[in-house]
Amino acid sequence: MSAQDNDSGARTSSAASSTSALKWVAIAILALLAMYGWQQKSSAEGELTALRGEVASLQKAVDDAAEVRKSSQDEIDRLKSAVADAQRQVDEGKADVSTAMAKVSELDNKVAGLTKDNEGLQAKLAAAGDAAKKLTSEFDVANKAKSDAESAANALRGEIDSLKGQIATLQKDLDAAKAAAQQATPPATPAPAPETPAAP
Repeated sequence: MSAQDNDSGARTSSAASSTSALKWVAIAILALLAMYGWQQKSSAEGELTALRGEVASLQKAVDDAAEVRKSSQDEIDRLKSAVADAQRQVDEGKADVSTAMAKVSELDNKVAGLTKDNEGLQAKLAAAGDAAKKLTSEFDVANKAKSDAESAANALRGEIDSLKGQIATLQKDLDAAKAAAQQATPPATPAPAPETPAAP
């Protein structure tokens, strides 16, 4: 009876140990996943901040280019007006007309170059915006993964605490069964002393 109890207790202890080991392995894996999610989140935050700075810089360059283009266009309009006036006074302002036309051509070329630069900056700005959206999405995914891992770890901790309680209860039951088995076992009866033969 005592051997059966010992065997049963050993199996119970072994099963509890295996379950506990598996739970701790699961907790370690989830902790690693949480750390990985946190690293991904930190990396995404750094890249997002850098891209936002680049977007702001590109936006300023676009605004500056637009301002220069507007100023150049105003200058062209003014010079074209001067050309019109000069053409009405050809006899008096041929030199001025020639200079103004050269300036208009120069400014037209400058406006064309600025327009091309502005288009390139707009394309970069759009690409930076797309990259920022992608990083924001990755940031959200990393946050969700971290939150899920923390929730799972908390749930496993609860299960481990419950299993510890069950193991403690089983240990108490095992100790009580052992004590009962020891009390139920009768003490050994001493062997009778040999009889002494009678004297003749």
